[in-house]
Amino acid sequence: MRITTLLLTGGLFLASSLALAARPTVAVLPFSMDKRVVVTDGRNVVSGIVEDQSTLLTNELVHQLVATRKFDVLERSRVDDLVKEKQFQESDYASPDEAPKIAKLLGADYFVLGRIDDFDVESEEKTIPYSTQTYIQQEAEIDLYLRIIDARTGKIVAAEKFQSEAKLRVNPNKKNQNVGKDLISQASQEMVSRITNAVYPVKVSKVDGKTLYLNRGADGNLKVGDLLSVYSQGEAVTDQDTGEVLGNTENEVAKAKVISVEARFTKAELQDDASAKEGMLVKKLPPEKAAPAELPPGPRW
Repeated sequence: MRITTLLLTGGLFLASSLALAARPTVAVLPFSMDKRVVVTDGRNVVSGIVEDQSTLLTNELVHQLVATRKFDVLERSRVDDLVKEKQFQESDYASPDEAPKIAKLLGADYFVLGRIDDFDVESEEKTIPYSTQTYIQQEAEIDLYLRIIDARTGKIVAAEKFQSEAKLRVNPNKKNQNVGKDLISQASQEMVSRITNAVYPVKVSKVDGKTLYLNRGADGNLKVGDLLSVYSQGEAVTDQDTGEVLGNTENEVAKAKVISVEARFTKAELQDDASAKEGMLVKKLPPEKAAPAELPPGPRW
């Protein structure tokens, strides 16, 4: 009995080790910058280099990727030291020849490359309506370009450009309020969601009647009320010239609505009489635009 217990314990330990080893290793490269940040207080314009913000953004992205527990993320210092030591250029990371070499040095499966195209912050004094009191409102906007590269092959897994915005009404009684920090945290959440979706597409893990259990939870950038499309995958799509598999055909089979977001999974309810199966892909639909209000009857001038 004792021998059996030891063997069982050893087996569980091995299974646990294999599960941990299966997590892909990600290296987040330092964000590059294309422009200068512009800060205004409503009257004056103050220009400053966005280097501090790019460092904060890279660090926050690493922190949030670790929090997903889906990746092994390399330490920033190790990545930065290698980049400086080998004098790698951004083009090297995406090169089919150079990327595998860098990957071997770092032990990475994926590279995450980011570029800040614009980072604007405005601080403006505003008057409270129907009073003589004023308050400070900060608004920030960041334009980002994100690439996820399979470091073993040098192929781009995903390339996306997106914009994130944040607003903050400054409370004079609270310290350390900064709309830039809020924006960086928000932008990092969006990037983590896109990185995770590229490496781990959202899929149906379980079907219980009309309820779907999805393999993404709080990290999936989904919220109650979101509309989803469910797809089945078909035949592989191959480049006739290179023989490279470009992906698979996708056929929409159902629509669903998010009804609950838990820490590790999301529940959605199938719409109409549609059905779905385990393993099917799930994508979030863009929000529906409200129809323009109709003008009342009568003369228009």
